[in-house]
Amino acid sequence: MRNSPTLYVAFLSMVLLFGPSHELPPFWPATTVTMTNNLGGPLLTVHCKSKENDLGVHMVAANTDYHFTFQPNIWKSTLFFCSFQWSNQVKHFDIFDAPRDQDDGYKLNWTIKPDGPCKLGKKVKCFPWK
Repeated sequence: MRNSPTLYVAFLSMVLLFGPSHELPPFWPATTVTMTNNLGGPLLTVHCKSKENDLGVHMVAANTDYHFTFQPNIWKSTLFFCSFQWSNQVKHFDIFDAPRDQDDGYKLNWTIKPDGPCKLGKKVKCFPWK
């Protein structure tokens, strides 16, 4: 089967049209991570980052949540790491680690407890602080 020059021109046009200055729409939905303060009273300070994005510092009152939405990359290497501060405690945890989390759906819910974060879902899975 011979390759058509028209096909090459169409492909080249798409590459030029949606090149580095434009983004193609993703082929999968964005992911939302929600963290609920279940420390039992104190205000929780959350600061999350990835290699490319600093999401800033957020104050989360007891029994309320903070969430963010992002587009994971196709290579399953997206990582968001957070610091959690309350009272005289400072803890760290990778709140989204693509190899661990990407196959769990597009809405990830976490509860933040003094002894560590727990991922909610069909089964609750708790993790130690780093």
